[in-house]
Amino acid sequence: MKKAIAVFLSVIVLISALMLGCSKKDEEQNEGFEANADEYVLIEEEVTDENGEVVTDADGNAVMQEAAYKVITDEKGNKITVKLDADGNPIKNDKGEYVTAAPTTLPNYTTETTEPTTTTTMKDSGEGTTQAELTTKPVSEDKVPSTSATGNAVKFSAQDQTRVKDMLEVPYLYKASYENADGKVPTEIAAHAAIWMAEREGLNTRTYASGTIVLGLFRYFGQTVVNFKTLCNNEKDGAPITYNSGNDTFSVSGAESSTHTVTLNKIEFLGNNNYYKVTASVSGVSGISKVVAVIQRNRLDSTLGFSIKALKWS
Repeated sequence: MKKAIAVFLSVIVLISALMLGCSKKDEEQNEGFEANADEYVLIEEEVTDENGEVVTDADGNAVMQEAAYKVITDEKGNKITVKLDADGNPIKNDKGEYVTAAPTTLPNYTTETTEPTTTTTMKDSGEGTTQAELTTKPVSEDKVPSTSATGNAVKFSAQDQTRVKDMLEVPYLYKASYENADGKVPTEIAAHAAIWMAEREGLNTRTYASGTIVLGLFRYFGQTVVNFKTLCNNEKDGAPITYNSGNDTFSVSGAESSTHTVTLNKIEFLGNNNYYKVTASVSGVSGISKVVAVIQRNRLDSTLGFSIKALKWS
């Protein structure tokens, strides 16, 4: 097998302000996003077994997966890109050293890239709607369609339909609509999504490291929820989640009960970078009977399946 590692970096800058609590001083408020930004990187890397050997498929090709990395400043003041665990915390090896990846700085990086893989837009039966390899595009060419966009009708597998249905049935998700072009996921629905994602972790706890919640939101929406720590306590729409600035954690007092159900009616392939439009009927909510969502294949969390990129409730 040709021993070549093609590392494709899909850089997502998550501008998530880390100002703790409600600021009382103007100088604290003026720290700005730059001083408090979280920078994350998705890195496609080879899967290895317990012996450190590269896992290959039936054709002898290396099995690839995407892992989350974060840019941090080390003890010497240098920016390094470190791998994150499931809780969003930097991983260290047996020597106590951070597990890092090249490049070590952003945005001055260089990468070796491969040509985009063509997406299969229709499968009438079988495992799903796309090939195992997902289309990848440079960030500059990745444009999220609006909920008014149209495309070719496609069929999702039963598993994918269940995944999308579950995501659209997050309690109180209907409280706000948004287009990706707006540049901001509404905090009120992000708070409810955060609880759903936290419950999905299956941990026997009601207190979560902030990284777990923030990374969970990144997976669900496929982008940062700007200022979530700062805005959560005041704009959480009654969701049982609280940000604790003293120890940088979130407390979730309990799961939320179901508020509505959706029935998928139509799925359209929108192209570009694995985007789909989902049209569904809604029941259980007064005044709302329909939702249109733009979703994207989730390259960070395969069990989640998709990210919600835009929502329109009516």
